[in-house]
Amino acid sequence: MTDVLSESKLIKKGSFYDFQLSPVGKLSVGNNVVLRNFISIEVNNGASLTLGDNVYINNYSNIRCFHSIEIGENTMLGDGVRIFDFDHSYSAYHIGRLSSTVAPVVIGKNSWIGANCVITKGVTIGDNVIIGAGTVVTKDVPNDSLVYGQKNLVIKKREQASTHAFILTVSDRIEHIEYLLEHLPEMDFHIAAPTCISSSLEQLGRKFSNCQLYPLVYADYSLDILLKQADCYLDINHGREVDEIISKALEYNKVILSFSNTSHRLDEDKIIQIDSEKPELMVSELKNIIGSRQ
Repeated sequence: MTDVLSESKLIKKGSFYDFQLSPVGKLSVGNNVVLRNFISIEVNNGASLTLGDNVYINNYSNIRCFHSIEIGENTMLGDGVRIFDFDHSYSAYHIGRLSSTVAPVVIGKNSWIGANCVITKGVTIGDNVIIGAGTVVTKDVPNDSLVYGQKNLVIKKREQASTHAFILTVSDRIEHIEYLLEHLPEMDFHIAAPTCISSSLEQLGRKFSNCQLYPLVYADYSLDILLKQADCYLDINHGREVDEIISKALEYNKVILSFSNTSHRLDEDKIIQIDSEKPELMVSELKNIIGSRQ
C-alpha cells in the first residue's frame, strides 16, 4: 500500500503538486527530499517508487512509475526532467492506449540529471553521474560518467584520482596550497567550507584539475563521505579549526599532516607536523601516502 507517512516526509518548497498514488502502490521517501514547483508524481498499482536521502526534484519534473523506480541519495533532478519505467505497447497496426510494457529504472547516488532530460524504461544510471540538459537516456550509464547528446548519446569517464586529501576551512588562506596542487597532480585535494568559497579559491579550482571545491558543504554534501574517501586530512588552513574536524579525522584513523604555523592541535602526537618553510617535505610525505595506496 502507499506509504502515507513517506508522502508526508516530502519537503515542498513551492506550489502546485500532482500526486497520483495508488492504494496498492508503494512510495518510500528518505530524509530531506525536496520538491519545487509543478511536480507530478504517479505510482501505479503494485508499483514502487523510492527516493533516497537528500534527493532534490526541481520545477516541472515528472515521474511516472508503473513498475519500479529508484533514485539514490544526494541526486538532483533539474527543471523538466521526465522519468518513465514503461512504454505504451504497440505493433505495426496499433498503439495501446491503456496497455504498456514495463522495466525498472535505477538512478544512483550523488548524480545530477540536467534540465529537460528524459530517462526511459529499463535504464540503470550509476553513481556520481552528470547528464547534460536535454539528453534522452535510453541505455545504461556506468558510474563516474558524463553524459550528453540529443541525437547520439555520448558517455565519457569522469576521471578521478586514486588518492585524496581533505581540508575543511573557513579561511581562504591555506598554507602552500598552490605549491601542493602543482607538485602533486596525481592526488585530488578536496577543499570544503561551510560558507561560500572565495574568488581566490575558485581561481585555484579553475587552474588545477586536482582542486575540488565544496562550498556550503553542509547543505550539499556530507563530511562523513569526504572523510571516508580521504587518505589523509591536511590541517593547513589558517584561522580556526572548523567543527572539531581533526577529532573526527582521528576517529576515522586518518593520517593527519600539518604545517608548523597552521597546526590546531599542538599537543596531539598523532599529527605529523612539518616545517612551514619546507613545503617540499609535505610533498614527500604525501607522495609516500600515494605510493602506499598503489
